[in-house]
Amino acid sequence: MSVLKAENLSKAYEGRTIISDISVHIEKGEMVSLLGVSGGGKTTLFNLLSGLEIPDSGRVLLGERVVTGESGLVGYMQQNDLLLPFKTIADNVIIPLLLRGEKKKAALERALPLFEEFGLSGLENYYPAQLSGGMRQRAALMRSFLFSSDVLLMDEPFSALDAITRGSMQNWFRSIVREHGLSTFFITHDVNEALLLSDRIYILGGRPGRITHEFTNSIPEGENPELTEEFLRNKIRITELINGEE
Repeated sequence: MSVLKAENLSKAYEGRTIISDISVHIEKGEMVSLLGVSGGGKTTLFNLLSGLEIPDSGRVLLGERVVTGESGLVGYMQQNDLLLPFKTIADNVIIPLLLRGEKKKAALERALPLFEEFGLSGLENYYPAQLSGGMRQRAALMRSFLFSSDVLLMDEPFSALDAITRGSMQNWFRSIVREHGLSTFFITHDVNEALLLSDRIYILGGRPGRITHEFTNSIPEGENPELTEEFLRNKIRITELINGEE
């Protein structure tokens, strides 16, 4: 059974259809990515999956439960880290727990053991401005993890990082996901990133946006997976599909 599933979602704004008849699913422990051109409706789809917006047609299921239009059930990490500058990192990451009614002491007891695992040990009382971009993204991911340790939506989470930091964050993120059995669905414009992190890849294309292809991927292993023939072959194929070349 899928942990998160969308059936025939469509959404229009001011009479213009943005996405049409989209069906996707994420299985337990899967890493799935969504690729497509800018403006194709990827963020709109994630807003519907997270319950931030209501589709014009179709439905969203979390397990067997219909949750269309219900927010606060899945973690949603957006492009910007959205850390509050006037709060410490510890106070930032426990915000989801406080919103759910947990006492601050209990929330901190849950969060503090995760700081070492998320590479933030010793930074609990720092403020966001004192952290690098990579460290801020780790904090944002911990906050999303505390919000929902089952399903996590991510909208280009590493796009603002430099290439070196981005590579290390991708490797670290994959290890965290595997260790906790997270089910993740993330938007990216980077074909390399999708191939490095994803078990499956959805390609969104057209106007309005539709799922045009679903690509099953074998995540490469080794020190330089991007240099393997299989990786390069898959990259060419995915790029052709995004560009509408059959």
